[in-house]
Amino acid sequence: MDHAGGDGYDMQAVRRVYDGMADDYAIRFGAELREPDSDTEFLDAALADLPDGPVLDVGCGPAQVSGFLIRRGRTAIGIDLAPGMLAAAARLVPQAKLLAADLLALPLRPASCAGAVASYSLHHLPRGRLGAALAGLRTVIKPGGVLVVITHAGGGEEWLDLAGGRVALSTYSPGELAGLLRQCGLVPELMRTRPPRPGEYEADKIRISARRKRERERI
Repeated sequence: MDHAGGDGYDMQAVRRVYDGMADDYAIRFGAELREPDSDTEFLDAALADLPDGPVLDVGCGPAQVSGFLIRRGRTAIGIDLAPGMLAAAARLVPQAKLLAADLLALPLRPASCAGAVASYSLHHLPRGRLGAALAGLRTVIKPGGVLVVITHAGGGEEWLDLAGGRVALSTYSPGELAGLLRQCGLVPELMRTRPPRPGEYEADKIRISARRKRERERI
């Protein structure tokens, strides 16, 4: 499914762009989250209280998040559009379960995951599609489960003409992102921002966690 529409979103372009940069991306970022830093501290706090079950690594790239989850004793399911990224993930984190999949059409049963981490994977959606993406992620998370979003801070949408095609770069303020999570039935819990590190896109980084409401038990 390519999800082509009037907003200019081209899933195939995103796939080509990341397929073309997979080897370099794995070298630059594949070892992330192996040493303690503010990102690992945030993930540990955000994911400390989860139901049983696997955790989804959304747009997994070289599976640095999957590796982090596995080292914490979790089963990780990594999804990505780009075959090159999945090949790098299989090489670097062979214990991860990997799927070629689109985050707008998740091939997972409702309430099948204890949580999900979308780390730098939502910013290539036009801003008008983020709500649908968050709602889809909520659907696959169990009641009481947690979604973590890590993305670039800002407040706009621009289009980048890259070698593989034209892709969106959407940014959000922390308050805007929290509001969108609430709209789809997720309750924000933790939020942190940090400045960019060397080699990262020049924008502050938002880390936010939100929990799917637990359904009330029938009497």
